Parts: sequence; C-alpha cells; structure tokens
Amino acid sequence: MTRTMKRIADRMRNLARFSLAAGFAAGLGLAADEASAQANYDQLVAEATREGKVLAYGEIITPTWRAVKEGFEKKYPGITMEFVYQSGQPMMTRVLTEQDAGRHLNDVLVLDILRLPVLFEKGYLAKYESREAANYDKIWHSDPPGYWINNHVYLGGIMYNTALVSADQAPKSFEDLLKPQWKGKIAMVSPVANDLIFYMFAGLVRDWGDAKAFDFFAKLKAQEPLVFGPGGIRVSQGVSTGEFPIGIGFIGHVFSVGAGPNGKMALVPTKPTYALSGPGVAVMAKAPHPNAARLLADYMNSREVQEEHIVTLGYRTSFRGVKANPTISDLEVVVAPTPSGEAKDKLQNRIKEALGL
Repeated sequence: MTRTMKRIADRMRNLARFSLAAGFAAGLGLAADEASAQANYDQLVAEATREGKVLAYGEIITPTWRAVKEGFEKKYPGITMEFVYQSGQPMMTRVLTEQDAGRHLNDVLVLDILRLPVLFEKGYLAKYESREAANYDKIWHSDPPGYWINNHVYLGGIMYNTALVSADQAPKSFEDLLKPQWKGKIAMVSPVANDLIFYMFAGLVRDWGDAKAFDFFAKLKAQEPLVFGPGGIRVSQGVSTGEFPIGIGFIGHVFSVGAGPNGKMALVPTKPTYALSGPGVAVMAKAPHPNAARLLADYMNSREVQEEHIVTLGYRTSFRGVKANPTISDLEVVVAPTPSGEAKDKLQNRIKEALGL
C-alpha cells in the first residue's frame, strides 16, 4: 500500500469511528430530550391535578365539548373540566367584557382564528408552545407562533333530513335550492348574524361573480327560508329532528348533531364546499388554573382527540397525517374569502338587503 493510500485508509477509519461516536452521542441526546419532555409532561400533569379543575370557553358546539370533556376527565381523573359554549361573536363579546373588567374566569379559549388577534394584541393570551405543535404545519400556527393552534376547520354547505328527503330528491347544488318544492322548507344560518356563514356567501360572490350571486340571493329570499342565528346549531338540530327538511349551515353537524350514518342527516357534496376558517386553541394569560389550561390545550391538539372526536364528529382536522372522515375528505373544498373592515361591512349589508334580513 502506498503512503498516500495508507493516509486515506487511516482517515476513513477515523471518519468511521467519528461517525459511530457521533451517532451514539446523537442517540443519547435524543433519548435525553425524550426523557426531559416526559419529565416536563409528568410535572405538568401533577401540577394540573393539584389545581383540580379547568374551565374552557369556546364556539365549538356542545356535543363536541361533551366528547372532549369525557375523554379529558377519563385520561386525567383528578381534574374536572367545565365548558361554556357560545357562538363566535357572542363569545368574543363575553371574553372582551370579562377581560377588560379584570374578571379572569376561563382558562382556555377555543375561538375563530380571525378573532384571536384582537385578544393577542390586548395581552389576554398566554404564550405556550403546545407539546403537540410539531404535528401541525406552520400555516396552522399563530403569527407570531406560540399563542394558538388552529387544529381543525369548519365546512359550510347544505344538509338535509334523510327521513323527509331521499338522496334522489335532495338538492345537488346551491342552485337546486331554488326549485319550487323547497319553498318554505329551508332553514338557514344567518349570514348577517354569523360571520362564518357570511364567508360562505362571500365565496359564492367570488366564485360566481356579482350578478349571478345576487340573482341567486334574491331568488333564495323568494323561497322564504327560516333564518336563525348567530349560532349554527339551531338549524342543524331542526334538520336532525325533522323540523326542517333542508338546512344551510355547518355540514359537519351531520355527524356531531345528527349522529352521521346512524342518524337522519346527510350532507350535499356541493362543488365547491367552503372551508370557513376554524378555531384556535389558546391559553388565557391570566388563567386561574394555568397548568390545567396547558394540559387541556395539549389534549385538544393531540392525535387522540383529532382522531377520536374531531374526525368522528365531522370536522376537517389539521393534524398532519390524520385523515378526515371519508365523507368529508371526498368533498371538493375551497377556502372561503374572509373580507374585513369596510369591505366586509359593505358586502354583508348588500347580502342582508338581497335576502331581506
């Protein structure tokens, strides 16, 4: 072996020994990180258990909250979880009123991410990097990061009662709602009282163009729909019980309110179906039970909840690698526009006038 070749061989052996040592060190480092994360989690659970309770406010509907509460209390039997449900704007008003007055009652807030920046700017949200954060792409994180995770999105569209309307008779599109047989038989979440449903109507304006959309709104008015709001659950419950044959609202409620294939509700796979923003899970800056708040936020963002509750209840999860309910995942989904400020007020008023609300 030449002297040069010997030097190369020596270097290769040294490199191999270095690589092995580096790999061993990296493995030790990873194990240490995992042990540290587990210790931090164990400490959080212990401190949260000492606090003994946690109160969540949010716009996710009562059946979803009940499922989360049942799962959380089963996993952490020493902690009692309570929740308060209100739809988006009423909940926002409640939180601002309480926080502005220095009344710090709730620990966790689950609210539409388009509203949360106002609370962030006022200093009402705590910075907390959820242990589940790495399972969500950056698009689902707050900006700046660490204040909330948008773990699922709402879908807007058409639903119907299967005992009253057969699949063959059911509308296949928004335009089908204008057929004579549906006059007086449609219930609708108000696009004036509910901003998320407004975004769906704004999506029709964007995708159809002004003339076609407002012609549709005028003809929908002539169908004499029953309009409810601000929350969406009244319409969904009415469709589920057979009070209303047809509903325009949050189609995930087919599963969370109507029991999915075991119930009497079905959704219409409109093209497109609109994604209407979604809730962020945030910890309050002055949470009375800060450790239980962080534990609940982690739980709500976990794979366990996203698979067992969020997907099962008809939502479209943001957790990387978790697939939506097949009925939901097969939909042709587009993101609805979210007008704000003067543009929002102007368009919402025009829709209000066209629908006679």
